[in-house]
Amino acid sequence: MPGATDCDRLAQPPRAAMGGLPALAEGVSFADLRWPGARAACAKAMADAPSEVRFVAFAARAADKGGDQNTAAQLYRAAADEGYPLAQTNLGVMYEDGQGGLARSDREAERLYRLAADQGFPAGQASLATFYVSGRGGLRRDDREAVRLWRLAADSGNAQAQNNLGKMYAEGRGGALRDLSEAARLWRLAADGGVAEARSNLRKVGRH
Repeated sequence: MPGATDCDRLAQPPRAAMGGLPALAEGVSFADLRWPGARAACAKAMADAPSEVRFVAFAARAADKGGDQNTAAQLYRAAADEGYPLAQTNLGVMYEDGQGGLARSDREAERLYRLAADQGFPAGQASLATFYVSGRGGLRRDDREAVRLWRLAADSGNAQAQNNLGKMYAEGRGGALRDLSEAARLWRLAADGGVAEARSNLRKVGRH
């Protein structure tokens, strides 16, 4: 595996979001990604190490931030086909939303989320859980499976999963006994991770 490059430093997701994937840099959030420099750095990294799938996924992320969703979808697909769970998850989002020239497809999104979740990737677990709780993508609605997946993702630091798991505790759903203290704990973690809804949830239960 090539060592840390400018592509890693400029386009890798934050280390906490990488799950079990190698993270050679601190990474940057999507909001903070400066795409022109990241795109150039990842193009060079791909040219220097064409077999390194992480550079393809990070280049997709830079293209996505730059608004070139067609290129992002193509790059995410290339990395997803190599089994890279970050790319599988992000390509799933594009199918879910019908972005990048892709026809909207909950079934394809579900398939991709499951591939990522089966590798223990937190964002894939969190996204698959949302499909279980709503019965999307051809799945039978299953709150218990949603809670199981959100708990795995939350334990890995996924802020959106922490927020959603907190709601399940607040409502006593999916086998999670109603526990406002646990809900508030999870919402505080999610709020620290930048989920605005979590702050709203805390205010609603007087725990802000």
